[in-house]
Amino acid sequence: MNNKLKSIDMLKGIGIIMIIIVHNRHFILKNTEGYRALVNYGQMGCQIFFLVSGMALCYSWFHQLEKSPAKSFSGNYISFIIRRYMRLAPGFLIMLALNFILNVILIDIFHYSPGFIMTRTPLALLTNVFFIHGFFPDYINSVFPGGWYIGTSFILYLLFPLLAALCQKLRKISPFLIYALPLIFLVINVFTLRHIAMASGGKLYPSNNSFLYYFFTNQLPCFMLGIMLYFQQQPDIHKGFAARCPLAVSVVLFALTGFISIKLYLLPEKMNYLYTIMPSLAGLAFYWLAVSMLHVELKSSEKKNTKKAPDDKVLSLLADFLAKCGRISYGMYLTHSLICWYGIKAITSALNSNGYEYNDLLFYMLTLIPSIFIVYVLGLSMELLLKKIKW
Repeated sequence: MNNKLKSIDMLKGIGIIMIIIVHNRHFILKNTEGYRALVNYGQMGCQIFFLVSGMALCYSWFHQLEKSPAKSFSGNYISFIIRRYMRLAPGFLIMLALNFILNVILIDIFHYSPGFIMTRTPLALLTNVFFIHGFFPDYINSVFPGGWYIGTSFILYLLFPLLAALCQKLRKISPFLIYALPLIFLVINVFTLRHIAMASGGKLYPSNNSFLYYFFTNQLPCFMLGIMLYFQQQPDIHKGFAARCPLAVSVVLFALTGFISIKLYLLPEKMNYLYTIMPSLAGLAFYWLAVSMLHVELKSSEKKNTKKAPDDKVLSLLADFLAKCGRISYGMYLTHSLICWYGIKAITSALNSNGYEYNDLLFYMLTLIPSIFIVYVLGLSMELLLKKIKW
C-alpha cells in the first residue's frame, strides 16, 4: 500500500482509539444510559479497520499478481493466505499465551476474577490458533479479548482474492457495477442472518455483540466499501475519485451518515434486526470520512511546491499521533487488553474493596488519556518485537 497516504494511517489511528474508548469503560461505566451510551459507539472503530483492510489488501494482492504473472490463481491465493496468517499469527499467539498464563495465575492460584476470563478448552484454543473461531459461536470472542475481529477478518481474507477477481470481471463490463456490490452483500446479509435466526429457533439472533453480529456476512459490506474505494481511486475509472469529489460533498455525507448511524445506535435494542445493517451504515460513514481525508491529503500534495499558511501546531501534532497509532494499530490491538481489561479491573477492584467511592464518569475520563498512551507504548513494543521474529 502507498505509504505516502498518511490519511490511511490516521484512519487506523482513529479506529484503534475508538476501540480503546469503548473497552476502557468495561469496569467503570456500568450504567451507560443516555449520553454515556455514546462511549459504546467506539466499537464501530472496527468498521474503520474492515474498510481500510479492504482497500489495503487490494494493493497487496494486485502487487503480488504483478510480481508473479506466471503463477496460477490458486498458487497466488495460497501464497496470499499464508502471508496473511504469518502477519497476524506471531503477535496473536504471544498474547494468547500471555492471557492463558494470566488466567491460570489469577484464577487457579490466587482465586481472583480477572478482567477477561478466557475459555481454555482444547477446541477453543485450537480454533483461535488457526483463526477459524469466526465459525464457532462459543469461541468467537471468549478466548482472546476482542478476538472476534481476527476471526471475522481472516474469513474475509479467505474470500478476498475471489472478491477481487469478481471486481476485475465487473470492471471489464462496467466500472460502475462494482459500486453495487456493497449493497448486494448487505441485502444478502440481512436475508442470511434472518434465516439463521429463525432456523436456530431464536438461539442465535443478531443483537449487538452477538455471534451473528460478529459473523463475517455482517461485516462483509463494510469490507467491500474499502475494495470499492480502491477501484474508485484507479485512473481508468474516476481518475482518483477522492481528489475529484468535492470536499464539501464528502464532509456533508460523512456528517449525515454518521449522525444517522449514531441515532440508530442509541435507540433501544428490540427484535428489529437493526444490527444487520448497523455495521454497514457505520462503515458508509467512515467511507465518506476516508474520501474526505484522502481528498485533503491528495490536494495538499498537488500544492506541495506552493507557499502555504503555517499549519496549526495542535492539529499537526494530533494528526501525527493518529498516524503513529495507525502504523502500530495491530500491536495496540493485541496489547490493549492488558490495560482495558486487566488493568482497569484491578484498579476498580482495589478501590471498591477499600471502600472508596468515585464518580464513574469522572473516573473514566481521568483514566482514558493515560490508557491510550500506555497502550501506545505497549503497541510500539509489540511491533518492535514482531519485527525481530522471523517465520
